[in-house]
Amino acid sequence: MSETPTRLLDAVDSVIASHGPSGVTLRRVGTEAGLSHTAAAHYFNDKPGLFTAYLTRAYDQVGVHIEHAGENADARAAMLDAAAVYAQFALDSPSPFSVMQRLELCNVDAPELWAARERCYFGVAAILVRNQEDGWAPDRDIRDLIATTWSFVHGFVELWVSGPLAAPYDGEDFVETLRRVFDDLLNSLAYTGSGARPNAKRSLSPGGLETSQSESA
Repeated sequence: MSETPTRLLDAVDSVIASHGPSGVTLRRVGTEAGLSHTAAAHYFNDKPGLFTAYLTRAYDQVGVHIEHAGENADARAAMLDAAAVYAQFALDSPSPFSVMQRLELCNVDAPELWAARERCYFGVAAILVRNQEDGWAPDRDIRDLIATTWSFVHGFVELWVSGPLAAPYDGEDFVETLRRVFDDLLNSLAYTGSGARPNAKRSLSPGGLETSQSESA
């Protein structure tokens, strides 16, 4: 991305911080970036186009962090690292974090946004698959594991940065608290329970999920 679009997306950070997502206008973003008030319209066409680029950048940034976390040779540590970098992103980039789930603001079918979101999804999935290969929760449906772990981490982070969880943990480190509680959740998921489907094995690919049934006993 060239310098001018980057400056405009950086300006969105400031506008959201000062005025909230509803206060984002093409004119205001251009002014905040120190450019013509028509600059944002020139590069992004309209407000949904601006938010599409903004959310795509945010998801790509998170995806890169998750991929780096996945480089940890210890699969369990990689999962905890992935949760930690998501929490750190929320702290370091509060404006994009606050709108990453606000898909009504953007062109949700834009290919670049889909690719960025899938980058996060499959980054998490790859780490979970490695954990299963190491013997953790081997009989659980990978989709259930992605849903449980991702929703837990996102919910914990969202509730902490918005206040409800920060208050009872007053004085404790956010990221370290998340790592500790998430580790407890991973321990609980290691045991086969109602979510286990021992006769089904599923593999993930960027094209989606493929299911193959093992032979019945």
